[in-house]
Amino acid sequence: MLDRCIAALREQRNAPAMEILVALCNGGAEFRSETLEKVRFLYADAPVSVPALWTLGIHAASGDIVALTIENCVPEPDWASRIVAAHQTECAAAGGAIEPNVNAGIADWAIYFCRYSNYMLPFPTRFLDDLAADNCSYKRQELDSVMHLAGDGFWEALIHADMRKAGRKLYCDPAIVVRWAGGISFSRFLSRRFRHGRYFAARRSMGFNSGQRFVRAIGAPAVPLLLLNRIATRTRNKGRYFRKFLISLPMILCFLASWAAGEGVGYLRGAPAAAAPID
Repeated sequence: MLDRCIAALREQRNAPAMEILVALCNGGAEFRSETLEKVRFLYADAPVSVPALWTLGIHAASGDIVALTIENCVPEPDWASRIVAAHQTECAAAGGAIEPNVNAGIADWAIYFCRYSNYMLPFPTRFLDDLAADNCSYKRQELDSVMHLAGDGFWEALIHADMRKAGRKLYCDPAIVVRWAGGISFSRFLSRRFRHGRYFAARRSMGFNSGQRFVRAIGAPAVPLLLLNRIATRTRNKGRYFRKFLISLPMILCFLASWAAGEGVGYLRGAPAAAAPID
């Protein structure tokens, strides 16, 4: 997957001056001997999460605009130029559309609906409460103001919440497009949902007392139904891929239940003794 993402970045049309930073941990050995024009490889010292790799890349970046994605997303040929255009607006961050791979397997479709239904085309240009960092860019000065929150990784939901509290705007432009290429197994994503749900709840509730944590925990079983309703409504209203949604529904429910279980544990017990989840 990574080679497709890198190739798409190197082949951007009408691109501004740009650097391509590829942050890797274990599993990136095949790239250690690569020398690619415009590409710089960064290596974590140990297995770390994607948010931690984003933090590594952000610190190494030198541009006035810093864009993020992951190896499982392939940018469209005009991705970079569209990002620059979007940052002419008054925004701290600019996200875009994440389109599915129409030939994906059922597990990839289920992952897509769980993660990206809010960013499926069509939608108008809009300001949102949150953006997917898998297709998001930031003005450098705005990014610098929140990087103190990214010590254990650039967890966008928490960082975007801080931006909103400070009055910053999160802009979503349908012209900025990446395509979800898939490639994550059902079991891997299922366990990742639990770990990320636990970590999210633990971080979110750091200032809560025990009573507040307990109330949040007992409400966790309702989370899958609330999230499923949102996903189903978005997909039906867009008029695209609703049949794929129905076919992948059992897997979607598994992923949502795993996240909710992680949230419940996170509210009751906090994060595990180890730092942030590594996957």
